[in-house]
Amino acid sequence: MTRTHYKFVALIVLIFLTVSLRAQDGVAGQISAVKGKVSLQRGESAPLLLREHDQVQAGDAIVTDAKSSATIRLLDGSTVRIYPNSHVVLRSETGKWKEFLHVLLGNVRVQIEKLSGRPNPKAVTTPTAIIAVRGTIFALAVAQNGDTRVGLEKGLIAVTSQLHPEQEVLVNPGQEVWVRQGQEPTQPRRMQRAMPGLTGSGPSGIGMRGMGAGGPARATGTGNRGPQL
Repeated sequence: MTRTHYKFVALIVLIFLTVSLRAQDGVAGQISAVKGKVSLQRGESAPLLLREHDQVQAGDAIVTDAKSSATIRLLDGSTVRIYPNSHVVLRSETGKWKEFLHVLLGNVRVQIEKLSGRPNPKAVTTPTAIIAVRGTIFALAVAQNGDTRVGLEKGLIAVTSQLHPEQEVLVNPGQEVWVRQGQEPTQPRRMQRAMPGLTGSGPSGIGMRGMGAGGPARATGTGNRGPQL
């Protein structure tokens, strides 16, 4: 092999080892963008303010206020956009579907990148719903009582409820599904309102309309009663 070839191989090995070590250390990704005051809660430590390029780990809780937002880039290139008045928790990617994110409240946009052109099985959960994806773009909104609305822009997702995981519905681009407390997912239907981050959606999206005036309540406040059809 030429010297250039050796250098290329060494670089690939270095990248592989770096990613592996980060995964072993629990690093889930990095903050690629942040606006306003976004807080990070890690274990029993006092909350910290997140900054661009900060690393995030499995188990971290991230909370945005009414004027803040953040974007996480995962190790595989997938991204999570967290909108104002939201509360999410990063998970370790275990199990068949590799659950990596739990959304407790608010609006989130998720873009899952394929792995070398192959499906990339992952799952996002809320208090009421489980969303399984293989490579797609979707958004979800979670009210204080856990009621969840899921809208799909690209790809295909399977949505189930936490109480009835056997009742799976498949959602196609341009469709939405609701999962309410103690109920099975609704049948997919054409998206009724815009959602943040999806093509054609305004900055207000469901946060301003689908969940009532003023959007979803803050994770630490009283707010409104959640989404209304």
